[in-house]
Amino acid sequence: MKVMRFYTLIFIVLNVLFTNIVFAEEQLQEVQVADPFLEVHTGAAASFPIFYVVKRGDWITIKKQRTEWYKIVSQKKIEGWVHRSQMAETLTHTGEKMQFKDITRENYLEHKWETGAIGGDFQGSSMMTLYTDFQLTNNLAAEVALSQILGNYSSRNMLNIQLLHQPFPDWKISPYFLLGTGLIKTSVRSTLAQLDDDTDWLSHYGFGFKMYLTRRFVLRADYKRHIIFQSRDANEVIRSWQFGFAFFY
Repeated sequence: MKVMRFYTLIFIVLNVLFTNIVFAEEQLQEVQVADPFLEVHTGAAASFPIFYVVKRGDWITIKKQRTEWYKIVSQKKIEGWVHRSQMAETLTHTGEKMQFKDITRENYLEHKWETGAIGGDFQGSSMMTLYTDFQLTNNLAAEVALSQILGNYSSRNMLNIQLLHQPFPDWKISPYFLLGTGLIKTSVRSTLAQLDDDTDWLSHYGFGFKMYLTRRFVLRADYKRHIIFQSRDANEVIRSWQFGFAFFY
């Protein structure tokens, strides 16, 4: 249940980030309505009601895009959302049909930044991770990841810095290898557990794969072996697996 709530929250966060970051690259553009009318919705979905109609010949300004929907402003300063099927018939100042740029797999192979959310298991505990990485080369990326681990008697927060190597980045399902280090903080939540709160260094290595899905979205899954350097006892070895989604820009 906690993992499902996590994925619901992350889906909302990624949707907002996807809208505000990805399409911030595009400048405002003015186009002319060529259809008899343009139906303007109150939100970015067909289930939202049509509250305004822009007539043929009027000019509108495109503010941003959310999946197949475009937020526009009419000449009368009325804002709303229009579906791409109608936007495809609008005209530029040169009289040509508006050309909308689609995100393709080639864009994925050339991207620099990636941000995502993955969740899974940390030796029997639920593990949830947010991460971002920067492509140093086509094969190598530097990554920062923040994880929360929820157990029965304690919770852990983990910060990792790692290198991710993709030997075959152009493969549809591209394997990668991980090597990193970081800190893990343990907080005891039950008086039944005879443990104290503690912070330790750790290192990890692992492997996984990425798969380009559509537009700017990527599926990711990985397996890691963590070595926690504990001060009081022998080192703790923990295995984890995670999967989730990311977007690139």
